Amino acid sequence: MTNLHHLRFVNHFHRLGDGFYTECRPRGLSKPRLIRCDPHAAALLGLTCEDLTTRHCLDFFSGNRIAPECRPLAQAYAGHQFGRFNPSLGDGRVVLLGEVETESGNWEISLKGAGKTPYARQADGHASLNECLREMTVSERLAELEIPATQAMCVLAGDEQVYRQGFEDAAILVRLAPSHIRFGSFENCYYRRDSEHLRQLADHVIEHHYPHCKTAGEPCYAHFFYEVVIRTARLIARWQAAGFVHGMMNTDNQSILGITLDLGESAFTAERDPDFVSSADDEKGRYAFGQQPVIGLWNCNVLARALSPLIADDDLRTALLAYEPEYLRSYEALTA
Repeated sequence: MTNLHHLRFVNHFHRLGDGFYTECRPRGLSKPRLIRCDPHAAALLGLTCEDLTTRHCLDFFSGNRIAPECRPLAQAYAGHQFGRFNPSLGDGRVVLLGEVETESGNWEISLKGAGKTPYARQADGHASLNECLREMTVSERLAELEIPATQAMCVLAGDEQVYRQGFEDAAILVRLAPSHIRFGSFENCYYRRDSEHLRQLADHVIEHHYPHCKTAGEPCYAHFFYEVVIRTARLIARWQAAGFVHGMMNTDNQSILGITLDLGESAFTAERDPDFVSSADDEKGRYAFGQQPVIGLWNCNVLARALSPLIADDDLRTALLAYEPEYLRSYEALTA
């Protein structure tokens, strides 16, 4: 494929096998056109915004043409939503197109709005142009602030229409991240009492994203969890320093890498209003700006429970006790 021949697909997540995802082809867009491009994100794949206007790139990133090396899938996960466990989650309208190896690292390419997946339930699987553009704006702002987050590479629109309090153009948001694995991915294994898959998932994440933890020998899982807690504390300190409100801090939206996932409900509060809520669904203010540090720790506690078959209680407790001092140190350093 012209402009894409250099992409080397490795697809590490796909190798985990059944139980972690369902293979799923994107539905695609008719007559896709490029609406917006972030040149810095495109460069991560060795592409330019001009490349993304070519027919080959438009067909590929709209899901209309699947490269032979791609194994598109929708991830399975569980999660605590507004404090209550939901065992039946997963990517309802997001398809992981594949993972590519580049000079800047490995990047998973995901398409938001690529049609209904087996996890869509009653949703239509689509995304509107306005919501894709809004999420891309937030992603670009986070990049400017050097806050770890998924990278929104481009927005493509098609001839289809979706209804969102009125008809809008259907669109696909193309996002890049080192991994889209989340706390809820581990919850999915734990609540199915599948210790084999739980260990397999932890080994995968350590192998590809926390390789330094392997030097610790068998207690590598405790080292891994400690690192996740520290990264989460540092991430939320960055959010608070910047006035960023995630809006939907369910555990299925909390990254195992300590990056900002799922920006659809996000906003900024310039006044640092502790009661500011960015999601209309958050009627009780659980995820208000001032609550984010507490919820970050709450989510880490949920992850600790999910990892408890692999990690001793004392080690889990040690890691969780490190959250608050790390958050405070990081926040002070950012706001001094």
